[in-house]
Order: sequence, then structure tokens, then C-alpha cells
Amino acid sequence: MSRRVVDCTRVLRHGAADSFTAHEFERSGQPQTLTHRIEMDADVGTHVLAPRRFVRWGSDLAGLSPETFFGEGLVAHLEVSADAPDIDSNRLEDIFGRDLHTRDIVVIAARGNGVAPCFTAQAAQWLFVRGAKLVALADGISIGRESEPDDERVILSTLLENDVPVVRGLVNTETLSAERMAFMALPAPAADVTAWPVRFVALDPGLDPTQETVATEPEGAQEDDAEPPPAADPTDQPDEPADSESAPEPPEPEASTEQESEDSSPEPDSEDESAADEPSSEDDRDDEDLSKRSPEA
Repeated sequence: MSRRVVDCTRVLRHGAADSFTAHEFERSGQPQTLTHRIEMDADVGTHVLAPRRFVRWGSDLAGLSPETFFGEGLVAHLEVSADAPDIDSNRLEDIFGRDLHTRDIVVIAARGNGVAPCFTAQAAQWLFVRGAKLVALADGISIGRESEPDDERVILSTLLENDVPVVRGLVNTETLSAERMAFMALPAPAADVTAWPVRFVALDPGLDPTQETVATEPEGAQEDDAEPPPAADPTDQPDEPADSESAPEPPEPEASTEQESEDSSPEPDSEDESAADEPSSEDDRDDEDLSKRSPEA
């Protein structure tokens, strides 16, 4: 099965943010050999939060298995509004239902039309109960209420304290289909570090929902697909024409019989016919005696 490789990672550029700078220089004694010294925050761009983020006893990036960052899962495409900006358990239940499996990777791809979608504590609790092993949020989704700074800590702790990492800052999520697909988001195994940038990639078997596809078939394919006419049933006899004058007359059986008898009669033997045509010698003598007696009489 062919799959689209969709990169959901935000590109890191020098100078685009104070949290990421890339100083370029040549190595001493190695002319025309470029190298870089990177200065960045651990949670820059598309990044993953490790369980140690809020609790000292939680796992760091080096302590998490690579299997945590690779596997199959589903995407939740949600539309929020000013009247209903929250992403809660009811909305996730409506989207996933029983299609979500234990140890799945879950991507939340919400759009707000000018309203910031809000990831709630109910949604975090629902994903933990359903057995998600990694939760990824699209860029622009806020965690908790902006007026309550502690909401982010409380909500994320539901996942992180149970060794469920959280990826933030996904892009291009609108191009992902609703099909089950594979995801990969491997960070560097940095010891004692609570966050790190990741390259989040989806292997999508479905079509891009943002692209309009028009199903067109070539003319040859349409002709091939046309159904052939039904075969004639040998048991069906054609109806007799209503007009007897236009109907062909059947041949007379007697004429055909006589013709067949004449054709089938054997030809006479040529010797017998010649013998019948020639007069016999006895007949000649009788004619001669008769001629002699007639004058005497």
C-alpha cells in the first residue's frame, strides 16, 4: 500500500526566535569546513515533553523506550467555535469511538476559525484511560485556560506522571487523513533533559483532504468497463411474424422427395441400352420371307 510521507515538523531557523540561534563558523585549521554552535531552549519548535517535566522522579528522554515514539494511531480533526472552544472527552469519544486502540499515538488537529482550541483535563484523562502512549497537539492548541497558568501543569501531569509523553507544535496536520496511519517522533536520548525537538513524520495511506480530487477515467477504460450485450438464449425461439405474406414459404416436401428419387435412381448400363436399340437376326429373316411371299400371293 502506498503511503504519503507528511512532515508535521516546524522548521527551526536562526534568528526566527530568541530560543534558537545557530552560529556558523569555520573550524580552526580546516578551511571551507563549516560548523555550527547551537543555542536553544529544549522546548523549541516541534518538541516533546518528557514525564520529568513536572516531577523529579519521572522519566527523562533517555529513559523512554524508542517504541514510545513510533507506532500506529489516529488523527482527531476537530472544529471549535467561540461557543464551544474546549476539546473534552465527549468530543474525543465522538471522533474515535472504538477505533482507538491501546498503545496508539493520538494526534489532535483542531481548527478554531480565530478561536484557540483548548485541551482540557477531561480530554487528558480520557486519553490516559483509553491507553494512548503518545499524545501530539497541533500548533495553536492551548492547554487549559489562559487566565489560569496552573491549568497546563495539572492537565499535562495526568499524562506525564503515567509515562505518556506529549508532543507540541505540530504543523501540516490539516493534510492528514482520517485513516489509521503510522507516526514517528524520535528525540535525542538526552539524559536528565525534560524536552527536546523532534521530527514528527506521518505515513498516511489516505488522500490529502485539502486537495480536490476529480475522478476521471480515460475513454478506453470506459469502453472496457461497459457491460457486453446479453448472450442469446438458445432455448428462446423467435416469434412467428404476424404478416403471413411477408413470411417465407416452406419448401414443398413432395417435390423435394421426387427430385431426390430421380437423383438417387441408378443410371442404365450402356451395354444393355445398345443391345435394345440394335435389331436381332431372327427379326431380319422374318421380314425377308414375308417380302418373298407377298408377290406370289
